[in-house]
Amino acid sequence: MKKQLFIYSCITVLIAAGWFTYEKITSDTYEGMTIVPERHKDIPLFNGLKPTEHQYVIKGNQWNDIYNFYLNELSFRGWKVEYEDSALYDDNNENDWSGFSSRWRKEGFNGELWISAHYNQFTDQTEVIFDKAEE
Repeated sequence: MKKQLFIYSCITVLIAAGWFTYEKITSDTYEGMTIVPERHKDIPLFNGLKPTEHQYVIKGNQWNDIYNFYLNELSFRGWKVEYEDSALYDDNNENDWSGFSSRWRKEGFNGELWISAHYNQFTDQTEVIFDKAEE
């Protein structure tokens, strides 16, 4: 009887520790973000982006595909572009890794949605930041 109680107690402690660890890890994932696309039905997430503490990342140089995705998808979902700039507008091909920056507004959204992305050559990842500027 004591052996069974000890085993049940150990299992309960392991389950509680696992749950606590999972909660801590997932809450840290979005800790530095003002906008989490997964929590907004009208802000899509580019396929393959993974959240880290303050940005989303995806393997390889994909900022151009991400740029085109958000220009099309956000406009389709009622967002109006306030500002957008891209390394594509620069004649210097050596700047093509530098990415884009954009600001968006939508009726019913308090503030401005900022999206920017660039390619990090050292980690071979595209880094995307979603931010919200209050009015």
